[in-house]
Amino acid sequence: MTEHLTHEHGPFYWNADTDFCKHGAEPVSETDGEAWDLWSDRHPVSDDGRICLDAPAGEACLDCSADDGEMVAWRDCRVREHARPKRGVVPNPDADHQQVTVWVGTVECLERECEQYFTEDGDLDPGVEGCSHIREEQACSCQRQADGEYSGAPCPALAPTP
Repeated sequence: MTEHLTHEHGPFYWNADTDFCKHGAEPVSETDGEAWDLWSDRHPVSDDGRICLDAPAGEACLDCSADDGEMVAWRDCRVREHARPKRGVVPNPDADHQQVTVWVGTVECLERECEQYFTEDGDLDPGVEGCSHIREEQACSCQRQADGEYSGAPCPALAPTP
């Protein structure tokens, strides 16, 4: 499967001034320099203020999060392509390597929010199975991730042996 890599993913952290940070308030550097040095090592400055490296919020799309001003989980990235089983059909969970037909496209298209799913009047068009931005591909059941999507990693059972 091909994947558009225009957006990057990475860890997203809660701000230091939230309840998720258990370090307490920022010490005053002029009165307690050593405490401030220790505190600031765990609380670097980000675009939104100081974050707490001990309070991870999860894996995020850094570009969508920056655009929205809040965390957007990597699984919800609007730009990158996602691979989901066609019509929600998943293979037998006991099968190690079973072919799965997946639809590959952006979240907007896979969740039927693309303009092609609607009539000119704005009503949902039930005759549209999938928009033209979605393509069908084959994946292996071993590529299924915890969120139910499929990765583009090659199937180890189909890899050529040296």
